Amino acid sequence: MRKSRDERNEIVFAYAYAESERDAVARVVRELATELRGQGMPVRVLGIPAGSIVASGGGPADRVRRMLSETTFLLRTVGVVFAGHRRMRAFVSVDVPSGLPLVGALARIISSGRVRDAAWVMDLYRLAAHDSGLMTKTRSAVELFALQKSGSIVTIGSCMAQTIQGLLDRQVHVIPLWHRPIERHSPVNAELPLRLLYSGSAREVHPLRDLVAVVAERDDVELTISGSGSEVEAARRDVSGRGIGNVTIREFAPEDELEAMYAGADLHIVSLAEELTGTCVPSKVYAAMGAGRGVFYLGSPTGQAAVDVLASGAGVVVGTRDGASINDALDNLVSRPKVIEEMARRSARFFDANRTIGHGAAKWAEYLVSER
Repeated sequence: MRKSRDERNEIVFAYAYAESERDAVARVVRELATELRGQGMPVRVLGIPAGSIVASGGGPADRVRRMLSETTFLLRTVGVVFAGHRRMRAFVSVDVPSGLPLVGALARIISSGRVRDAAWVMDLYRLAAHDSGLMTKTRSAVELFALQKSGSIVTIGSCMAQTIQGLLDRQVHVIPLWHRPIERHSPVNAELPLRLLYSGSAREVHPLRDLVAVVAERDDVELTISGSGSEVEAARRDVSGRGIGNVTIREFAPEDELEAMYAGADLHIVSLAEELTGTCVPSKVYAAMGAGRGVFYLGSPTGQAAVDVLASGAGVVVGTRDGASINDALDNLVSRPKVIEEMARRSARFFDANRTIGHGAAKWAEYLVSER
């Protein structure tokens, strides 16, 4: 019996780490799935079971286990496509593992073009990396080939679209990133010290040490870093044993403490190394905006998140490793508390008008039902 059109509307999102609680991409995928279901769309999310996820990092044995886990997931998605393509309207692959867009292409081919396949790209770090290792080169080649074969490509910022178009001569659809609603508490503190917050993981691509060095020499600014990663550990070593009281480095805050921690800061720190511009869009910017707080952005002014900060008047943008400019920006802010209050208002205004999950889901719904 042939299936009716109503039975062919399933939207499948496939992302290996969709069930991870701490993964920012997983959060975005789950939020979108929930919002689309609320609009009456049948949505299925595929991911490695939470108890089977192998964390990144570790030694060679851990990396092998992670690769095997991702390969198993890739094969499972192939099975899902063969078994369920008649129910599908669209198959959306999300970043990991390498080659996942080929599964979407398979769904399109065996359905004779009825299933729409899209590669949703939220991280281009590996494709833009200068790592000459054989594994990185191999995975990059696989990812480029898979993107080339996908029916369509969606990404989260114009800067990323330009990067993809520089690698592949293809049209790229941009659906901006969003963030979940965050309860807004008290207005920003109009008195000194100026309170800065960095929340989340920070690797070498999220430079913080120059900011830490500048803040450590001031008595009118306090900085809290809550998270983990190589850059956090480097900052911890930099301040350890020096009697620096205005820089606090702590572990990740529990989910139920995040909103209060966000509200306790006057400005949120976001950092992305300039050479990585165009490889991702830091979601921390929209978390800050959702909380009604301004942004102190360390990085290039040409990245999507920095463009949003500057266009909305929601913060400042300075170089990641430019200590003098960081210090000058802090001088300007601590001497003009009204500016920080205005940044907070503009930040919330921009978020409410452009970066809620409702805005993102509406664009995705339109994209999924539009003619190809």
